[in-house]
Amino acid sequence: MRYGSPSAADEGGGVTQIDDSRALAWAGVVLLGGCAVLTGVLSLFLVPLYAGSVLVPVAVVVAVATNVVLPRLARSLVEATTATALPFACWLLTVIVVGVLPRPEGDVVLPGGKLQWVSYGVLLGGAIAGTFTVILAGARRPARVDESDQVGELIR
Repeated sequence: MRYGSPSAADEGGGVTQIDDSRALAWAGVVLLGGCAVLTGVLSLFLVPLYAGSVLVPVAVVVAVATNVVLPRLARSLVEATTATALPFACWLLTVIVVGVLPRPEGDVVLPGGKLQWVSYGVLLGGAIAGTFTVILAGARRPARVDESDQVGELIR
């Protein structure tokens, strides 16, 4: 529960409750970070996907789509670059820790051999898509000026 300054209606010095929509929006961003972790694991396990004897690189599409959609959704919830970067950072850390770093047995999730190009596509495609999405979402658009207000000011 968040509290703030007294409202105009409450002049007795009491404290009123502030709307929790900001906390709810940040909770949504954290939820999107959890979704990014899950899609990171999913994209890692989709790397060796075959349809018959043909390699299907659907993991690259999942990685790129995840890192374009989730940061934009986070930006729509909270107007902060930190919120935009959180899902991308969660995805990237998941892919690096789970996919690239070897386990104690020496195994890695991202395979080599014929599948190494799909592995590189997941890593690089997701990282590049996420980086550009965070950078472009952080760029602020100039405030839109209403033309009718300017004309009214000139006439007066």
